[in-house]
Amino acid sequence: MPIPIIYIRSARQISVQQPLTDDWFDNPILHRDVTAVRSLDPNFSEHIPPLVARRMCTLLRRAVVLSRLALRDANLEQPDAIISGTGLGCIQNTERFLHAIHDNGEQYLQPTYFMQSTHNIISATIAIDLKCHAYNTTYVHRGTSFENALLDALLRLRSGSIRNALVGGFDELTDDYLQFFRRTGRWQFTPAGFAGEAAVSLLLDGQQDTNTLCRLDDLRLLYRPTPDQLSASLHDLLTANGCSLDDIDAVLIGLNTNPDNDRVYLDAAPWLYPGTPLIHYKHLFGESFSASALAHYVAATCLRRGHIPSHLRLDGSATSLPARRILIHNHSMNKTHTLTLLTAC
Repeated sequence: MPIPIIYIRSARQISVQQPLTDDWFDNPILHRDVTAVRSLDPNFSEHIPPLVARRMCTLLRRAVVLSRLALRDANLEQPDAIISGTGLGCIQNTERFLHAIHDNGEQYLQPTYFMQSTHNIISATIAIDLKCHAYNTTYVHRGTSFENALLDALLRLRSGSIRNALVGGFDELTDDYLQFFRRTGRWQFTPAGFAGEAAVSLLLDGQQDTNTLCRLDDLRLLYRPTPDQLSASLHDLLTANGCSLDDIDAVLIGLNTNPDNDRVYLDAAPWLYPGTPLIHYKHLFGESFSASALAHYVAATCLRRGHIPSHLRLDGSATSLPARRILIHNHSMNKTHTLTLLTAC
């Protein structure tokens, strides 16, 4: 039996670039000499009634708005599955609840902060908003949370148990956890790097229409791979999808200016995908646990447009690249590696 073709029908983002648009493709906002940047939020009152929105934290508002728009773009009312990936969930509410415990001696606590601090509240809130009773789950695997959600959707679509899936990646910034990561050396950037926030919703479907962004060919997820295992997995990924490294127009990697993070990609490039142009995206969108969701959105947008803008090129060339096939390589602390292959329709 042939493997069903899976498409990314629609994609929406709220990030440090202009929200709900693809303006970054032609006119990116550049953030320099900053440690962290908050997302540029849309006017939520245009999408959510104020009385409903006031009961949600900012991250939940983003998730609800993006989910509604991703479904609308795909001309769907209800998804067959809602699957989210998040590294920290609604961490702001978690911190507010813990600070209240400390400051008030465990008295006069607000239950809303506690109820909205669990990681699965994001998928649950989307489902409540859409009145959707279908499959609903959340994956929490640090920097590869989104890929685990994507893999779940891909397997279910291929098995025929669902026809479409709303897949998202959501994370926010707080001063407390930024300070913690700086102390541990997790996020130490040059002036060209920064921490950001990410909120992305993709609609995956076995059917395409005139607005479909691209094809989602395949995904490989590896834990602590050796160089030979990583190379073999890439070869298997390409062979299974009837292409070779020569057919890949660019490899999208997650450089963030932290030497420990970037060295993994730059050391692997000469032997893993030699000669293939490298492109990056975190210089525009920042680093977060859900940054790879933005990578998939960026790659899908480039494939829809048919070319890769020069400001994504790592070699500094002023010319754009063709976009027919893009490989996304992401790693989390060099423990978990993921390879995703996307192809233009």
